[in-house]
Amino acid sequence: MDRISVFARRRRIKNLETWTLYAILVEAFFLALSPTIAAAAVMFGVITAFLRMRIDTRYKMRSLPFDVPVAIFLLIGAASVFLSSVLSFGLIHNYLSLVGVYALTYLIVGQSIRTPAQVKKVAQALGASAVLVVLWGFFQFVFGVDAADVKWTDPDAFPELKKRIFSTLENPNVLAGYLDIFICLALGLLSKAEQRSHKIILISAIILLTACLVMTYSRGAFIAIVVVFAVYGVLKDWRVLVFFAVVIGLIAYSDTTFVNRILSAFNMGDSSEGVRVGIWVSTIAMISDHPFAGIGWGAYQFVYPQYNYYVADLNIIIYHAHNIYLNIAAEIGIVGALAFFWYFFGTMLISLGASEHSVENWLSRHLDKIISSSSFLQELSNMVNEKLADFSNRFLDLFGKKKTPHIKKIRRLDVVHHEDMKWSKRPADEEKIATVENIPVAGENISAKIIKLDDVPKETDKPLVEWDDVTKIDDKKFLDGFKFGIGLAFLSMALNGLTDHLLFNIPSAMLMWMLGALGAAIHLMPEEDINSSKRRRHI
Repeated sequence: MDRISVFARRRRIKNLETWTLYAILVEAFFLALSPTIAAAAVMFGVITAFLRMRIDTRYKMRSLPFDVPVAIFLLIGAASVFLSSVLSFGLIHNYLSLVGVYALTYLIVGQSIRTPAQVKKVAQALGASAVLVVLWGFFQFVFGVDAADVKWTDPDAFPELKKRIFSTLENPNVLAGYLDIFICLALGLLSKAEQRSHKIILISAIILLTACLVMTYSRGAFIAIVVVFAVYGVLKDWRVLVFFAVVIGLIAYSDTTFVNRILSAFNMGDSSEGVRVGIWVSTIAMISDHPFAGIGWGAYQFVYPQYNYYVADLNIIIYHAHNIYLNIAAEIGIVGALAFFWYFFGTMLISLGASEHSVENWLSRHLDKIISSSSFLQELSNMVNEKLADFSNRFLDLFGKKKTPHIKKIRRLDVVHHEDMKWSKRPADEEKIATVENIPVAGENISAKIIKLDDVPKETDKPLVEWDDVTKIDDKKFLDGFKFGIGLAFLSMALNGLTDHLLFNIPSAMLMWMLGALGAAIHLMPEEDINSSKRRRHI
């Protein structure tokens, strides 16, 4: 009976582990397709993970690199709700239902994903979902989506712009930010790809994602991905820069409307630009009035009418600040915003190759100094300047090309020389075979036939894509590439955050927390586990 109970217990533990992984895969697949199903999958995964912890005595929670700032962000966010001047059940429900799902996503993904095979499955689920999103975007572009009906453009500034796709994400700008993330993930994998089949598939994916991005006519997202490509191309692989320059040239040649749309981001001709600036000024006033507790998580749309300095129409509801940095600082205060960006930029840095200890040590050295200082704003300004300078240096170091070590060529003494070969001529294949007779090699006399290299099939004779090798991906290179792609994705979100608050959208926020947890999970994977999984695959 005891042996049966032990086996039954192990089977239940294995089943719960599998169900938790399935819940994560369902969430990854439905993030952009149905946030309700994705949220339900999160709750199911939390239940199965909790049950597994209850019966599996060997299972232990692990510490992720940025658990501390995440905990601070969650606590200060909750406090901001209860200290808000517009406290209501709606705010409490908004915080619990949204931030709760984000935190649980970070928890179950960070604690459950522990092997390269699991990371690959999550990446496959995300990729399959992205394929459907892109296909639906192309469908919308072909059959038409009238941008004037949903007021996504200024008809006076862009009378010729009639189509802006949004696919399954309700808004073109949100879709554009989503596409930026997957372009970055594909670019990260491309940086580690060695087989031609992998490179062709990834390059094709980048082209399709970029084409779909163009169809959104989103200025901020396109400029953000241009910056990512430019930095990567100049400091990592110049061929990517040439490739993207050709793509931009083709777009400029075929779609002048898109070019005019992008150029308008650098002037105030579009009414949306003027509205954004007015909203930012109002948001800065909110931060000045509520620097510590903030106005409350999710309370922006209720508080904004009190600071409506530039948008005169009271019927227009402003849901967020169109700037992630200002919006978070306004809603949960400066301290809560610093905690969030500690996690956000810390995740970006470790995904790009930095050590989390360098980020944490820097913050710990300055946190007491900032809080205890009588000149808070001055210290904050110094901190920001120093952090930007440090980030720039790290960024350049991470992308810098490493010098290839010089390999000294050594001539062996027992090499068979050309004059020792006796070439034979045949009518069918003249001068194709050479014979070597009684040549001393390593103390022994050998005889052999040598075939010329011309007989070996050339690389160009191989098929363009070897489909048998598509699924043969080295674990170490895949994890390094995917982690690097996560770092680029966070960089794109940081750039997009200058002109829009994309994390206001539920799928985008859930995707950000999932990628952050995946980056932390990959960062914590021991090298021996990766190598052992690689050996098991080859056995």
